[in-house]
Amino acid sequence: MSRLITRGLFVVVLAAGAVVGVPLAAAADPPTTTTQNLHNATEVFVDVVPMCAPGGPLYQITTTFNAVLHATQFDDGRVHVTGTQTGNFTAVALQPGEPDASGKFTQWFGFNDNGRAVAGTATLSVRGEFETGEAINVHITDHFNATPTGAAFFFTHCHD
Repeated sequence: MSRLITRGLFVVVLAAGAVVGVPLAAAADPPTTTTQNLHNATEVFVDVVPMCAPGGPLYQITTTFNAVLHATQFDDGRVHVTGTQTGNFTAVALQPGEPDASGKFTQWFGFNDNGRAVAGTATLSVRGEFETGEAINVHITDHFNATPTGAAFFFTHCHD
């Protein structure tokens, strides 16, 4: 699984944790909603270029993106978080002889916690090409949920 998706799920959990730290309002108060917008943000990390086949050579990936994150905390403890990130990427091969790549990506995630069950979904679409002309066109969906009994489920679906 790509770290882009993993990062998205991690951000969801962090955002939910930050929202949970907001003092609960009185029973009659409306939910507390926060929105964060990022414009032309940049992140640099090392990962494989997202593909459905596992593994692959490592790249230094630089993303420049816009993002919006919404988080809502209800007075009964329920939490809803959703976010979208879209932008461009460059991927510079860390191993000699591997082609560099560039393109566009869009990532969406959603997370819900009702105090009994937790569920989250993230999608990642990457379109671009390696400098050799080989196309990159991949879509990844990750989903997890934990039931009130403590059972946890996770799946990843990838297609290119």
